[in-house]
Order: sequence, then C-alpha cells, then structure tokens
Amino acid sequence: MENSLNYKLLQNSPDFKNPRPELEQYTTPVDIALEIIKQANSQGHLSGTVADFGCGTGRLAIGAAILGANVTGYEIDDEALDLAMEYSKENNLDINWISMAVENIDESYDTIIMNPPFGSQRPGADAIFLEKALELASNIWTIHMAETKDFIQKLVKANSGEIISAYEFDFLLNKTMPFHTRDKKTKKAILYHIASLR
Repeated sequence: MENSLNYKLLQNSPDFKNPRPELEQYTTPVDIALEIIKQANSQGHLSGTVADFGCGTGRLAIGAAILGANVTGYEIDDEALDLAMEYSKENNLDINWISMAVENIDESYDTIIMNPPFGSQRPGADAIFLEKALELASNIWTIHMAETKDFIQKLVKANSGEIISAYEFDFLLNKTMPFHTRDKKTKKAILYHIASLR
C-alpha cells in the first residue's frame, strides 16, 4: 500500500451540487476526511476490505482509495454517486460505487469509514448507520455530534461494540441548506474508532 496521501486529489474531490436536507448531506471537510483516513491507516485498517456508508460524493472513499484500499462506497442519492464515479474515473481510482440504502447492505467488511447523517432532520438516522456498521465490520471510524455522546455510548454497548478512541473536534457547517440562517456554523463533533466484539 502506498504511504503518501495525495492531498490535492482529496482536496479537489467534489462537493454536493444539490444537497438534500432530508438526507442531511454535508460534505466532510477535507481536513477532517484527511484525519479519518490517516488515523484508520495508521492502525492498519485500510489494508483489508473497506466500505464508506452513505458516501455522498465519495470524499472518504476517495481518500481510502488513494492509499490503496479496496473500497466500496454506498449511497442512495444517485446524483451524488454520479459525481463520485466521475471523479474517481477521471483520476484512475478503483472504487466500487453502489446505489443502495444502508439498511439493505449485507456484505461484510474489515473496516467501515463514514460520516453518517447526524439524526437532526431524521431522528434515529445515525443509529441505523451505526447498528449496521457494527453488524458488518470489525472496525468502524465514524463521526457524530458531540451532544449525542451518551446516546452513541449506549448504542455501541447494546450492539456488542467497544469505543476504542474518541477524538473531539470542530465541524464547520457551511450554509448549504435553505433553512440555514448563518453562512457558517461550527459544531462540536467526535471521531470515534469503534470495534465490533461480535
């Protein structure tokens, strides 16, 4: 596996053209995507099969593929998926893109990386992603709002998982949705590394 991450390739990866509020589509900021990929890679978690659940325009999947991971991206928004496909094709990145709801995935993976919906527009959406990830992978790298910390801890425990590390950071949300009142807003988020004990 290559050791260097082509930062420019990740930086130029596409944003959503028409983000859908009901899917809570926020592009993962490049610096955060980079941090997730670097952390997962340093633990050897990009050396097996990797999936990006709710991959959107593919930033996390693209980052993993740049480092040589065997990666699959799942997304239900075909417009976002087309952007991801187009970019990966232009840049000769071998990524398997699949149009499918997370609930319907039954393929197992060594590692799942994801920036799932936060559950603010669709309560429980974050739980669906996390429960499915714990069912299908040994290691999960996932982002959630800091305010849901207690909920995430309980959910992980209830689904035979263990939080290995939790790293809090500022998540910058740009004004991309009609209901946003400010140009930029910063929320506290947590990057979790979770191991499935099943």
